[in-house]
Amino acid sequence: MKPEITFLTNDDIAQATTLYIDVFSKAPWCEQNDYDDIFRYITRLLEMNTNRCYVYKKSDHIIAMALGYVKPWHLGVEYQLDNFFVDANYQGQGVGTELLVSIKNDLIKNDIPAIILETESHTPAEKFYRHNGFDALAAQRSLTLTCQLIS
Repeated sequence: MKPEITFLTNDDIAQATTLYIDVFSKAPWCEQNDYDDIFRYITRLLEMNTNRCYVYKKSDHIIAMALGYVKPWHLGVEYQLDNFFVDANYQGQGVGTELLVSIKNDLIKNDIPAIILETESHTPAEKFYRHNGFDALAAQRSLTLTCQLIS
């Protein structure tokens, strides 16, 4: 069955929560997240009228997700990518890049010209984002990466 990239729905929250906890419990994050906290976080994101949360599914099984929302800023609007993750069994196979390309295309179609996110320096995540067209903003204490989609 061909992979499907679509928006996250309320029906996906339980599966999304489990995947989130699984991915972020492993290195380099090694987080110990509570199921109810993550379930509530994802539910609250979906309740936002500006949410844009994407899932990558194979046979109705979520293998990658992007949790985010559109927000205003002084130059218009941008997509705040809050969390982006891929099931450990599918990492390094192009799934994350495929999902990100789909997201960029959707944002372009909806006149959302930029993605903004924060990640830790010198991690596989930074390498992934830079490989996919993101650049660091200058003069920041934390690493903030942006990706311009429309010139």
